[in-house]
Amino acid sequence: MKKKIYTVALALLSLSGFTGCSESFLDLSNPSALSPSAFPSKMADMETLVNAVYALVNRYELYGAELLIKGPFITDHTCDMAWTADDHWNQLARNDIQSSNGMIQNIWYGYYAVIGGCNTLLEEVEKFEARGNLQPEEQTRLSQMRGEGLFWRGWAHQQLVQFWGEGYPCNGDGDKQGVPLRLSVVTAENMNAARNTVNEVYAQVLKDYEEAATLLPSSWDGESNRSRVTSHAVKSYMGQANLFMGNYDKAKQYLKEVIDESGKSLLPFNEYKDMFNDKQVKFNNESILELNFKASSGASSQGNTWSGGECTSISKFIAFCYLNAEGISVAGAWSNVFFHDANIERFGSDPRLAVCALAPGTPVIANGVNTVIGKYIDTEDNIKGWSLGKYNPVSFTPTEVSYKVGINAYLMRLAEVYLMYAEASFSSGDETTAREYLNKVRRRAYQGDTSHDITASGTQLRDAIREERFLELFGEGVQHWIDVCRWKTLDQEIAKWYKTTRVGDPHYDAWDLYYPIPKKELEDNPEIKQSTGY
Repeated sequence: MKKKIYTVALALLSLSGFTGCSESFLDLSNPSALSPSAFPSKMADMETLVNAVYALVNRYELYGAELLIKGPFITDHTCDMAWTADDHWNQLARNDIQSSNGMIQNIWYGYYAVIGGCNTLLEEVEKFEARGNLQPEEQTRLSQMRGEGLFWRGWAHQQLVQFWGEGYPCNGDGDKQGVPLRLSVVTAENMNAARNTVNEVYAQVLKDYEEAATLLPSSWDGESNRSRVTSHAVKSYMGQANLFMGNYDKAKQYLKEVIDESGKSLLPFNEYKDMFNDKQVKFNNESILELNFKASSGASSQGNTWSGGECTSISKFIAFCYLNAEGISVAGAWSNVFFHDANIERFGSDPRLAVCALAPGTPVIANGVNTVIGKYIDTEDNIKGWSLGKYNPVSFTPTEVSYKVGINAYLMRLAEVYLMYAEASFSSGDETTAREYLNKVRRRAYQGDTSHDITASGTQLRDAIREERFLELFGEGVQHWIDVCRWKTLDQEIAKWYKTTRVGDPHYDAWDLYYPIPKKELEDNPEIKQSTGY
């Protein structure tokens, strides 16, 4: 890959600016960083390396912006375009993605940068251990670091194969093209790599997860460690990977361990409402794995995610319009996108709609003034113009919306574990358990009212579980896109719900269930083949 993966990873590691003794686990306040060539001379250097892996996940190319932005677009066509001048954005809205799409390229290299960082960490852990003369607590910590590196490497490979792999093992597509597995630091000798099969990638993902689960604690001590991955988080993903592979009994085993042993519980609905805004209680008891973001002091390299900062920037693109003192709609930040009208209908009377989306007239505080959300300035009269609610603040200044949002992003929470357990139970023939855990999630939404419980069986129960995943996880990233691809229902979704956008009708071909390999990667890596159909 012409050293692309390696150089990107090391460059981002160098720019992360992490130190092992920083006040906050994800603190970028120190602009200096250790040169990779200097690693490692002491345990603090090793902490810098492992912390930088987390920073790679947080960066703009992934959850700092692209993944959260891409989620509302590509996953479920939940958004429509307010600003239509950029065809890369328009391709996402139409599901007509080209190999030259810069956003897709960023995501591809973003995941491989995480993998490169993990491989650097894993190799340096081995070198550090080989020196010997370690104190017991140092050996313990190095084993934990190995677990962290293995988890994030497995996680990044899993994300890649979900987007670029030409199918899922559960659908019998395991022998089709997956993505290149990267299990060592890239050198001149191994820089070019062919695509492994889908089955090969998933097998390696499970191998990394399984070892990581044995090395990581069930919880971490100390405020600064709350973002670190736990064994329960790893088992959640082991359950997910097995579900996607069609290993339903294995999936149930790992997911039930999380349910029974993690000590997590669903938050009541009055707390659920604020899980995704600036009233958020970070690392709450429903959260299993979340990315730690913090509000910055301004548009610096630490606060502006264009430059790789530490705050979420989704609000920069989906920020609402608000009414100024004259009653005129004023755009907060870019306000590129708004909630697709189809989803208002899809939610019906579900109380979660008001959490996921913000209707014009919703009260907010803009520049210290009580006001309401207005309609997007340039939307047509027949467009409702709802704003996305998740990961948006309810009190803000334009600068804060653009640069300073510190709302944490959930990668895994207990509600998703319940719904995966319901799906795995249904798929293995246990409809009673499937209904039980499906209804646990629904009852939270309806504040304990059992009149909304699902009593269906067969395909109706299956479809209810699928729809509940849409309703519960909407706007949180990429869950629904992955779902419709592994269920092979994208064509039905488009036909039923997302018939048109302001930039054209959503497109569907069979190969739209996976992405094209980025043009730049094809140019740099002669061993890799384009995805079938592109």
